[in-house]
Amino acid sequence: MNTEKALLAWTGQWEIIIKDMSGNIIHRTGLRPNLITDAGLNMFRDFLSGAIADGEIKYVALGSGSTAPANGQTQLVAEEFRKLVTSQTNQATAGELETILFVADSEANTFKTEEIGWFAGAAAAADPDTGIMIARVLYSRQKTNLESWTVRRIDAVARG
Repeated sequence: MNTEKALLAWTGQWEIIIKDMSGNIIHRTGLRPNLITDAGLNMFRDFLSGAIADGEIKYVALGSGSTAPANGQTQLVAEEFRKLVTSQTNQATAGELETILFVADSEANTFKTEEIGWFAGAAAAADPDTGIMIARVLYSRQKTNLESWTVRRIDAVARG
């Protein structure tokens, strides 16, 4: 009897670290789980099958839509701001990737953030609603020019 585990799980966690103009942390959400969308799961499947060659998370977008995340969503409800990820780092734990987006004090201050989405693949670009939305979460805060945000995401692919 084969006792090796053949299951695989993909989890995503995110947090936001907010700093004041002096660099002091004024708010930190802590890591929270998120919903991986059907489009994200299909992207992973298509990458493994060779149907696509690009599954890189390239952009993070902030929006003002507050409807609950759902499996079938492919874009934010109301995208307001999109930016190329600042950095990606393979973690020491096998299968883990950290993706960071830095939002400067001068950015994304004209609307109240209600949703965050991560966009991957060859079609992901600076234009709204492009790429494969692998995950969407709700986060409600009015950003101001007195704070900067670090949006941190940990994706982990692990044996089930």
